[in-house]
Amino acid sequence: MNSIIKTAAKIAEELSQPSEKSNPKQEGIQHTKARLGEVLKNRWKNKVMHGQYIRNMDRQLISEEDTFLWLSKGDLKAETESEIVAAQDQAIQTKYYATKILNTETDSKRRLCQHFDETIDHIISACPIPPKEQYINRHDRVCAQLYFNICKETGVQLDKKHWYENVPKSVETVQGGNVTILWNQQVQTDRTIPNNKPEIIIHDDEKRTCMLIDVAISGDRNVIKKEAEKILKYKDLAIEIQRMWNVKTKAILVTIGATGTISKSFRKYVSNIPGNHEVKELQKTAMLGTGHILRKVLT
Repeated sequence: MNSIIKTAAKIAEELSQPSEKSNPKQEGIQHTKARLGEVLKNRWKNKVMHGQYIRNMDRQLISEEDTFLWLSKGDLKAETESEIVAAQDQAIQTKYYATKILNTETDSKRRLCQHFDETIDHIISACPIPPKEQYINRHDRVCAQLYFNICKETGVQLDKKHWYENVPKSVETVQGGNVTILWNQQVQTDRTIPNNKPEIIIHDDEKRTCMLIDVAISGDRNVIKKEAEKILKYKDLAIEIQRMWNVKTKAILVTIGATGTISKSFRKYVSNIPGNHEVKELQKTAMLGTGHILRKVLT
């Protein structure tokens, strides 16, 4: 009880201190909430271990509003939500945490691969041994969600009502044969191009356009790096398709951090894809996969 009172008194004192942005004339609940939010955010950021996630966020390239959209509108169950927050705060008891923080272990190496430290980042995005198959499953579910929305928008007759029940077909042709949607298909090119298999291809023969859609669920620290890699990855394929099919070709990148990090360019990319693609729903799908990986590895 005393600790709660002391914490409340400290926060009240911080709220009463004027900041550079504060306006003495502003009053009311909204102003107090905003100030309280800033106080709590700064306290979180200043924590050596738990504040790593917020400190590493590049606000010039990462959308803070979209990154935390799932907390207010993601409709996750309480246990999943708390698990994701704990992962962001590095507060899950991995072998690395037990060795370096709690001092209850002597070996911090991953219990399966035995080559890398068992950190949260390693478990949810970088382990070469299972759950690698779980990474693929998480990735494919986000792709399937995009594919389902594209099919609905372009008029494909779907047997299932929900995206998670639908099994994507390799090739779908709609609108009198003018639009072809390819799922996970290699593109045959005149010259050898290593990266010739984007997740989804939309070829519109009438508009003379082709869209290469690539999805990545990366470590939260690597979202921007992954976007840059994908741009270069499909540059040669886009040029070759444009030459062979005589269509205007562009690559669309859908990159989400394993615990929900979203770049500022994410909405611009997604808005170019046919269909209604809600950021919070794509984010939710990725994070449900992350929650499943954490439970599978650590229990």
